[in-house]
Amino acid sequence: MEQLQKKWVMACVDGSANSEAVVDYAAWIAQTVQSPLELVHTIEHSMLLEHTDHSGNLTPNMREDLMKTLSEDEQAESKALIAQGKTMLANVMSRIDVAAIPQVMSKQRHGTLAEALKDLEAEIRVLVLGLRGEDHSDAEKGIGSQLEESIRALHRPIFIVNGAFKKPQSMMLAYNDTDGARKALDMVCISPLYRGMQVHLVHVSDNENHAKQLLLEAGFKLQQAGIEHQTALLSGDAQTQLMDYQQQNNIDMTVMGAFNHGKLRNLFFGSFTLKMLANNNKPLLLLR
Repeated sequence: MEQLQKKWVMACVDGSANSEAVVDYAAWIAQTVQSPLELVHTIEHSMLLEHTDHSGNLTPNMREDLMKTLSEDEQAESKALIAQGKTMLANVMSRIDVAAIPQVMSKQRHGTLAEALKDLEAEIRVLVLGLRGEDHSDAEKGIGSQLEESIRALHRPIFIVNGAFKKPQSMMLAYNDTDGARKALDMVCISPLYRGMQVHLVHVSDNENHAKQLLLEAGFKLQQAGIEHQTALLSGDAQTQLMDYQQQNNIDMTVMGAFNHGKLRNLFFGSFTLKMLANNNKPLLLLR
């Protein structure tokens, strides 16, 4: 646990509608687990040069002048984005009770979000992301364009935010017989984040005997960890049943495993995990 407390809760902010909620959830996690908090804003490389058509009847001098102008424009664009990012980070930083968290800092990185996260992976305890970023902030359904690449790039718990902050009082552990689900169970057993929450251990299966044994073993682990919980065995379509159960019981967040085998992209897109992300209006913590 001491080793975990040295790692960072990392919140990715981009000025989208979800950014404030991302920071609020990240601050809640950092305060509860007593880990340092870092806010990260990425600035993607300018596309001015890449999108310029260099063909045509340009003389060498004309081409040189064009490249110089584009380079100057690129530098000016980068400076403007850096300044905007610093202002945005300062604004969201003001939402945090820094006295309640071991350490709080912010940084800007150049490159894509996935590139930055890959570089920072060893430092991360939990990553907090918005379901939709600035480019998709007006969309009511679906996921942001950078979320896939970010999840693919990282092997850390990822807390995905989709809506305004509400301190979770209840949690659904969507459990099955996979490595990701077992990691999620182990995390729930040891993390202070779930202490005092109403925990629902939920499994969806048409194989009743196997399902009961699975829930019995998982429930025993929770009991041994001192976590009060209730279990539910459902049958039918897993995504539909879990979403209905969450809504009927007014559960505040979901914890589940993801990306268990095979090609990651094929598993993620068009998969159960994607459906849970796209159709959920409550935060969801993914473990791989």
